[in-house]
Amino acid sequence: MGGIVAQSAGNGDDATRVVLLFPGRRLPLKFNTGSAMKASVSVSQDQLIDWLCRLVRIKRVSGNEHEAVEFFKQEFSRFGLQFKQSGRNLLAWRGSGKKTLLFNTHTDTVPANKGWTLDPHDPLRKDGRVHGLGANDAGGCLVGMFGALLSADFDESRATLMFAPTCEEEVAGDGFEKFVHEIPHFDACVTGEPTNCEICIAERGMFKLDLVTKGKSAHAARPWQGVNAAYLAARDILKIEELYEGFTERDELLGRTTLAVVMLNGGVARNVIPSEVKWTVDGRTIPQLDNEATIARVEKALSEHTKIEQKRARFGVWTRSPKDELVQCACKAAPKSRVGAFGGVSDAWWNQKAQGLILGPGLSEQSHAADEWIEEKEVMRGYEIYKGIAEKFLA
Repeated sequence: MGGIVAQSAGNGDDATRVVLLFPGRRLPLKFNTGSAMKASVSVSQDQLIDWLCRLVRIKRVSGNEHEAVEFFKQEFSRFGLQFKQSGRNLLAWRGSGKKTLLFNTHTDTVPANKGWTLDPHDPLRKDGRVHGLGANDAGGCLVGMFGALLSADFDESRATLMFAPTCEEEVAGDGFEKFVHEIPHFDACVTGEPTNCEICIAERGMFKLDLVTKGKSAHAARPWQGVNAAYLAARDILKIEELYEGFTERDELLGRTTLAVVMLNGGVARNVIPSEVKWTVDGRTIPQLDNEATIARVEKALSEHTKIEQKRARFGVWTRSPKDELVQCACKAAPKSRVGAFGGVSDAWWNQKAQGLILGPGLSEQSHAADEWIEEKEVMRGYEIYKGIAEKFLA
């Protein structure tokens, strides 16, 4: 963010409203003039785990991240960081130099599922782990990135480090996909997701298809008078399985495109032949067989009884080069980590131009799991890797 100029628009209070001028854009921002951050600070594992436990206590299901926003605003102010707020998204930063690295991860969680045996919002520290909703996805990333923002050692006159905790990653909404257009130019972005600190430079695309299969209702005692939509849907569902099993396209990092029938609903009563069955297909795609091409194959495979009611393709295939400077810096910061692909989808997709990678502490299989947990030492390791990436990339 080279060429930043600050102009006071207040009367000298600690939380003064100001306008900062970025190259090519004018943004309203908040910063603490009473205790402006002058240098990096040290961050301990105890501090990281304290932040994590405080976040677990906050109910922050998608759309309800307001308290998490207030938590970070208070912490940003406490450490004298400059920051901007837009809705339930925040951007904090250090430095004023041209070369810029962005850390981004999400503050929202999914709702706790019925399998929980613990209070999802009462953090439990046991056997070196922190249990709680959002501890793994993506609490470890949140506190690790925040810690790295505070402690990374770099020349702030020549470089800028930014941290954007954003909302609604778990659902389509007002998070990074919109906020990214309000963020000043960045050269590279690290997206925080639990990858066991592996360096991920690709993720598959994703689409959802809502389908309806129609027949003709009749009394269950006289099935010959109707056309059973359940049987028709079953035949088309098996065609989806056959189609998926026949995919021959492969990607070195991402594997192959997958199809899965994930929801099925039909019938109105136990003695009525169903006239309609609704079902949903989940698709995960690779560059060699992307969303558009896969959907076209699905449409061709379906019978005349089944129609696609809605297509949702929020995420496309996202890839970056292992030769990118950011990836090379990550390899040096985490020499034991492998370079590979992320198994899910993430907000990395909305980084369309800059260098990027997906990395974070925690295990993917713990995301959305009952009694979710993350290892405390893994949180520390993630923080150290984020810090190392920032220092190497901004050097």
